[in-house]
Amino acid sequence: MKTIKAVRFVVFFILIGLISACTLYASSPAAVAAKDIRQKIIKEVWSDNNEENFPSEGTVVILFTVNDEGKIDIKKLESTNTEAEDFVTKKISGLSCKDNVYPYHQFYRVKFQFDQN
Repeated sequence: MKTIKAVRFVVFFILIGLISACTLYASSPAAVAAKDIRQKIIKEVWSDNNEENFPSEGTVVILFTVNDEGKIDIKKLESTNTEAEDFVTKKISGLSCKDNVYPYHQFYRVKFQFDQN
């Protein structure tokens, strides 16, 4: 009788442990999509075919959301150089994130540092 109770107790806690571990291990779809959108923005700005057009210096911090159509809505833009600001704005304004279907209307923040010295 004590053995059956002990086995039930151990099995119960193993199941609880597995359920807890699986829920903690699973990635949230929102976190994965946010990372994908951020990486897409960074890749677009730092693409190799833009090297000759890179601003000579400056820092650009951009805060944006993705609307229902997958377009980027710039909410706030801070820069130390208008050339860098125009460059980043031009590169991401036509970018579509429609393939990243989730999450929309979440705020993203990306910082770009240009220095060609």
